[in-house]
Amino acid sequence: MHILAFSTSPRYGGNSERLLDSVVSGLVAEGVSVGKYRLHEMKFVPCKGCGVCDREFRCPIGDEFQHLIEPLISCDGIVFASPLYFMNVPARGKAFIDRCQVFWSAKYHLGMDLFGSRRRLGLLVSCGGASAGPGGVPLFRGIEDTMTYFFDALGLEMMKSFLVSRVDRNEIITDKPDAVRNAREMGRRMAICLKDPAHECT
Repeated sequence: MHILAFSTSPRYGGNSERLLDSVVSGLVAEGVSVGKYRLHEMKFVPCKGCGVCDREFRCPIGDEFQHLIEPLISCDGIVFASPLYFMNVPARGKAFIDRCQVFWSAKYHLGMDLFGSRRRLGLLVSCGGASAGPGGVPLFRGIEDTMTYFFDALGLEMMKSFLVSRVDRNEIITDKPDAVRNAREMGRRMAICLKDPAHECT
């Protein structure tokens, strides 16, 4: 089993990345290998809307995103960790998601089956500083909607998201040991779900 873990935060060691690392530790404890990527360290540009991937399975932009295409196809799942920026993903994370239009087009325009019938899981890990959005809107509604479509394009079954509110300071996650511990447990649960396809995970 191999999982890709993406950190979208521009801050090193921020709250969402610490939670991601806890999820990863739970996965590794169950014998799952993990490849971690900090998207702010990678050199790639946003989608240009050129439409090439509507006609053939390729993205013509020759940057580091190309190195992720095969791992995104062959992996058994993705953990996507993100702080909440205006109720959604930071710019770098959204640019990565938009470049995955190549997978959406493969599925819905070209009718390709890139992932087969094996179970693949997607897990969103996110934290935000408030407890709710403006007018009482659920804080994580925007990012969860985005991730629902993103995971669908990549043939991933979306697990129940791991969400932590009221974490506005960079160091505050250390004041929430339960969140860190539960994130590790979520990693273990993800591994168990991958090993046992009959296990309920959503």
